[in-house]
Amino acid sequence: MRGGLELKGGLLALALTLAACGTTQPADVQEQSAAERPTIEMVDSELLPVGESPVRGAPDAWVTVVVFGDFQCPFCGRLAATLDQVMAEQPEGRARIVFKHVPLDSHPHARLLAHASEAAREQGKFWEMHDLLFDRAAELRDADPRAVLRGMATELELDVQRFERDLERPEIAERIARDEALAEELGLNAVPAVYINGGYIPGAQPPAVYMRAIYDVGEATQGAVDDGEMKREEVYAHSVRALLPRSRQAQAAQAEQESAQARIARVPVYQPGRPVLGDDETALVQIAHFHSLGSEPSVEMHRRLVELQSADPQRVRLVTFQLPHSDDEVLAFAHRALAAASRDDAARGQRFLSWMAELPEDAWSEGPKLLERIDDKLRELGVDPDGVNAVASRARLDADQRLALELDVVGIPTTFINGQRVVGLAPLEEVERQIDEKAAIAERVAQVRNISGQELYEAILNAAEQQPGAR
Repeated sequence: MRGGLELKGGLLALALTLAACGTTQPADVQEQSAAERPTIEMVDSELLPVGESPVRGAPDAWVTVVVFGDFQCPFCGRLAATLDQVMAEQPEGRARIVFKHVPLDSHPHARLLAHASEAAREQGKFWEMHDLLFDRAAELRDADPRAVLRGMATELELDVQRFERDLERPEIAERIARDEALAEELGLNAVPAVYINGGYIPGAQPPAVYMRAIYDVGEATQGAVDDGEMKREEVYAHSVRALLPRSRQAQAAQAEQESAQARIARVPVYQPGRPVLGDDETALVQIAHFHSLGSEPSVEMHRRLVELQSADPQRVRLVTFQLPHSDDEVLAFAHRALAAASRDDAARGQRFLSWMAELPEDAWSEGPKLLERIDDKLRELGVDPDGVNAVASRARLDADQRLALELDVVGIPTTFINGQRVVGLAPLEEVERQIDEKAAIAERVAQVRNISGQELYEAILNAAEQQPGAR
C-alpha cells in the first residue's frame, strides 16, 4: 500500500527539507507508460480551480502543478526553466502545469506581457509565447516592449493585427483579474508561487524539490485510488481539499518569518576588506549588497546600484558582500580573487568587481581560460595571484557567508539600504525612491546631531529601531 494523501504530511515541510538536503529524483520516475493511462474528465477544485487557465500536459494527470507568475519577474523565469526540466523527466500522464497571472505593480510591463501571452493564446500559442517572454526578458525590459512583442508575434507566425487587437480586449483583462483575485484569496504576497495538488512551494526552488514533490503526490494519489479512498476523476479536487489548508498554515508561518526578516538589519558596512564605492564620511545612505559573481540577477542588481551611486557619489556609499550562489570551483576562485583584490584597497576591489560584472555570461564555461584571465587582471591591478588562496582571502569570504546567515539572507541579490532589506532584482526607480527617502531622514539626523560617517549610520539604525512597528 502506497498510502493515502493524509499519510504524506505537509508538502511545504517536505519541499523545504528537500531544498536543504538536495535529495535526488526517485530511480523509477519513468516507470509508467502512456498505454497504461486512461483518459478521464477530471473534477475541478473549488478551492484552487484550474478553470479556463492554460494547461501544459495530460488533462487527466495525477499531479497538477499550478504556477502563479509574472513575466517580468526574473525568479519566475528561473522557475519556468526549472519546470521545463522537471516536466521533461516525468512519465506520460504523471503531471500537468497550469499558469495563473499575477503581474506585479513594481514591474512596469508585467501587465502588458500577461495580456500578450493571452492574446497569443487566442491563436493557440500561449505556451510558445510564455517561453519567449521569459527568454527575451532583457530585450523586453530595455527596448520598446510593444515593438518587441510585434516581432515575437511574427516569429510565432501569429496574425499580428489580430494579436494587437486582442491585447486590448476586456475579456483578456478579466481573465487576468480572476487570477489576481484567486492569488489574493490564497494570501499570496510574492511570486513565483507553486501549488502541487494544493501543496504550497514558495519561490524558485531547485529541480529536486519539484521532482520529489510530484513523485510523492503522484504515488499518494494513485495509492488512494487503488485503495478506494477516492475516485480517479476526483484526484485533483480531493488532493487540494487535503493539502491546501496545510498550505495556508504554512503561508501564515512564512509571512510571520518574512515580517521578522524585514526589520532593520545592522549590517557592518564600515569593516575593511570589502569592495566600496563612495565617501566614508559624507555618505548619507549606506547600501550593503550581498552579491554573487556569475549570477545574472545579482550582476544586474550590482549594475543598477553602481549607476545610482555614480549619479550621487557624495551621498551614496555602496559596500559589496560576497555570497556565491553555488559551490562551483571557478566561481569560488573568482570570489577569493575579489577578496584578495579588496583586502588592502576597497576601491581596487570595486574595480575588479566591475571588471567581473562586464564578463559575458558564457565566460563562466571557459574553466581554466577564465582562471587565467582572472590572474592577468589581478596582476594588472597590482595583486599577487598567489594571494587568492591565502588564508586571509578565504577568511573574508567565510566571514561574509556567516554574516549572511546571521542576517537571514537566503538568496541573492539581497540589498540593505540603511538597514532596510530589499530582496531580489528591484526596479531601478524603486531603489532610487528608497535612497531619496533614506537620505532625507539621514540628512535631518546629521544636521540635528552634527555627526557623519559611521556615527551617523549607527544613529540612523538606532532611530529606525525605536520607531513604533519598526520594520
